[in-house]
Amino acid sequence: MSILAVQYIRPMDDGWTLPHLFKCEDGQTYVVKFINNRSGSGILANELIAYRLGKWLGLPIPPYRIIQITRDIVDMFPVLKSMDIPAGLHLGSLYFEQGTTLLGEFNLALCKNFHHAAGMIVFDHWINNWDRHTAESNLLYIPDERKIQLIDHSDAFFGPYWDKEEFMEDSDRMDVFWGPLYERFVPFIDGPDPFGHYVSLVEQVSEKTVIQAVQGLPKQWNISREDVTGLIDFLMCRKNLVRGALEELRDYFPIWNNAPQY
Repeated sequence: MSILAVQYIRPMDDGWTLPHLFKCEDGQTYVVKFINNRSGSGILANELIAYRLGKWLGLPIPPYRIIQITRDIVDMFPVLKSMDIPAGLHLGSLYFEQGTTLLGEFNLALCKNFHHAAGMIVFDHWINNWDRHTAESNLLYIPDERKIQLIDHSDAFFGPYWDKEEFMEDSDRMDVFWGPLYERFVPFIDGPDPFGHYVSLVEQVSEKTVIQAVQGLPKQWNISREDVTGLIDFLMCRKNLVRGALEELRDYFPIWNNAPQY
C-alpha cells in the first residue's frame, strides 16, 4: 500500500541520491528518494527490501513507505519540475528532525539500544551492505530517544544495478567488512558470543520470509521477475555464509577472542 504525498517541504542537505522531504497523508514527514535518482530505481528496491528484512530481524530501522507523488504536486514546485520528477510511486523513510549521524562526537554509552549494533554487523554481511563500516553517515542517532536507527541501504545486494547473473556469480562468497564505525561498537557489544543471536536468526530465515520481503515492488521501478528470483536465491545461499565470515573478526573483540571455542 502506498500513501499520498500532500506537501513538498525541501531538499535534504546531502546524500548521493538527492532525497527531499515531503509531508504525507498520514501526517508524518518522510525522506523521499525518487525513481529517477542518479543511480536508478534499484536504489528504492534495495531500501525497501532491506527495511523489511531488517524489521524481521528486530533491528531498529525507520519505517519505510511507498510514496505516491502526483503530477499536481510536481507542477506546484519548480524545484521538482526542474528535476523532471515523474508522477508515481517513489520511496520514503520516516524523518527524524533531531536525528544526527555518527560523524559527530557524542557519548555512545548513552544510547539505549546499542546492543543492536551486533545485529547490524550481521545484517550488513548478509545483504552485502558494503559501505556502512566506513560511512558513519549510514547510522542515525536520535538524541531525544537515545536510540540508533539504521539508514541508507542503497548499496546492498551489490548495489542498485540489479543483475541476476551477478547474484549467481557471487552467492557463494562473502567479503568481510571492518572499519572505523564498527570499531566504535566493540566496547558495547563484545562478549563470549557477540553475534550468536543474530547469526542464528539469519540462518533460520525461511524462503517464505525472503519472498515476502521482495514482493510487491511497484512495476514502475522496472525490476524484472528474473532478477527478483535471483535475489531470493542469493539471500538464501548467503545466510549460511555469515557465521564463517564473522569468525574472521574475532581478533577485534578481546572477550570473544579469549572465549572457549567449541
